[in-house]
Amino acid sequence: MTIVDLSSMLKRNMKLYVLIFLGGVCSYLAVLLGRDVAPVYLWLLAPGAGLGLLAYLEYRRLERDKLLSRLRQEWGTAELERDRNFADIRSLFDCADQVSTVIDDRTWHDLNMDTVFSRMDRTFTWPGAQRLYQMLRTPMTDELETIAARSRMISALEKDSRLREDIQVILSRMDARIGSGLALLLWENPRVPLIHSPWLYRIMTILALLSPLLLFVSPRYITVVLLVFQVNMYLHFNVQKRIRAYFEGVRSLRQLINTSRKLRSLQYEPLDDVLRKIKESLQTVQEFSKIVRYVGVESTDPFAHMFQQYFTIFFLAEVRGFYRALDFIEANRSAIQELFLALGEIDALQSVASYRVSLQEYCEPSFVTERSLELDGAYHPLLRDPVANSIKIGDKGIMITGSNMSGKSTFLRTVGLNVLMAQTIGTCTSRSYSACPMRLLSSIGRSDNVVEGKSYYMEEALSVLRILDAVDSETVTLVIFDELYRGTNSEERIFAAQRVLEYLVCRNSLVLVATHDLELTSLLGDQYTSFHFSERVSDLGLEFDYKLKKGPATTRNAIALLRYLGYPEEITKQQMS
Repeated sequence: MTIVDLSSMLKRNMKLYVLIFLGGVCSYLAVLLGRDVAPVYLWLLAPGAGLGLLAYLEYRRLERDKLLSRLRQEWGTAELERDRNFADIRSLFDCADQVSTVIDDRTWHDLNMDTVFSRMDRTFTWPGAQRLYQMLRTPMTDELETIAARSRMISALEKDSRLREDIQVILSRMDARIGSGLALLLWENPRVPLIHSPWLYRIMTILALLSPLLLFVSPRYITVVLLVFQVNMYLHFNVQKRIRAYFEGVRSLRQLINTSRKLRSLQYEPLDDVLRKIKESLQTVQEFSKIVRYVGVESTDPFAHMFQQYFTIFFLAEVRGFYRALDFIEANRSAIQELFLALGEIDALQSVASYRVSLQEYCEPSFVTERSLELDGAYHPLLRDPVANSIKIGDKGIMITGSNMSGKSTFLRTVGLNVLMAQTIGTCTSRSYSACPMRLLSSIGRSDNVVEGKSYYMEEALSVLRILDAVDSETVTLVIFDELYRGTNSEERIFAAQRVLEYLVCRNSLVLVATHDLELTSLLGDQYTSFHFSERVSDLGLEFDYKLKKGPATTRNAIALLRYLGYPEEITKQQMS
């Protein structure tokens, strides 16, 4: 810490230090003068206590100011660096019900969504992170009003800093170290083993209550008390060791309920619907905190913590409370799930609001009824200096050609990402977005599956088949391909790609495909509109402008790239002759 930082800290905390000093002086004088001069001076303890209370309140204010300062620094930043375990983050998505338009794993990874999620994730709680992930995996095609409502809440949180910070302060009080397993506890309904008979716990609790009375008969009965304590300690740790994994879920549920109570007091019209859900759920589950008041009790005071531990062990309070909590969860599962989702939604939406601020440009989507997709000035949010492009897809598919590294795959991902974000969080990285609601499926890149013994071609064939099986007449599907069937010879690749693209464009789908096979542009000229990316070869090497242009590509750069990389002249000359 520098001298400037130390001076700033002293100046900021001066009021607290003065209050502590004056309170200490009053207390010291009260004890000193009350003992040596006259008891009347003990009244000085009253202002000492008052000053102590004021010091405590000032400490709370300083802590809140410190928290607000950190929240304001983090608001709208490019990304919050933190460790993320996606196996835990996706647990709500995996165990809750899924709709038919869900983003499958292939499309999710094609669009680099784990990285996009990490950029977007500014949540404070496990319910928030898990709900944000679930929202992004579940685009909506029918409930467009839900998307509009989310967008209104995001905008309100983005513009109203006072509301936003009140919510963030409340959410930040939850312990982010625990709670990853709560979704599994609420949705998967695991069968937690009952280690011993409930009657044994009741009998030993009664003995723990009665055994201390024997000390009034004779102090030698302390051995009975110690024996009861030893038995209960064995039962406590035996149970805790075997079902410890579920304890965190119960503890985090208590935090969820306590945090929801604080959110309930907020008054803001854009959040009325989600706050109403919280209030309704709390009416059902408000007794839970009493049931689990001894489960996972922690204290920063080591003496208080030691006393609490001995108390919960001697009276089996934690064990009995845990099993009562499981019964309560089973009886009120729907209400607790609703509470989890409502709090998670608020946390997820404030996270999206911060993400919006970090974007160089964004828009809210406009939905239409005709089968179409129109993007103006769309860019990829993971790029540091992205180049914006526009596209319109209608009855004809779109075929994009171009040389290596010219921007084809990035553009495909840009379109897919805008469609996904439009139908989940009402936010698009473009100047404007207008489209019908649609399902999203892609096949952009894959490698050999060595473990399962599947070749690249087999993986591609299965990936395309899953898309063909999913296309139906009820929901428009946006299909994105990058280099169809690249794992086989050119003649069969072109034949198979032509047939697949002909099949899809005649179905209820919008098709966007990138290819190096220029023959396809002529074979499918009546059904697909051609665009291309191009490059320029200069003394500096290959230069790309990453701008989408009309028509098929007229240049190729594979050999030029080899020459630029320093391949032997014999190779590049031979190929170019």
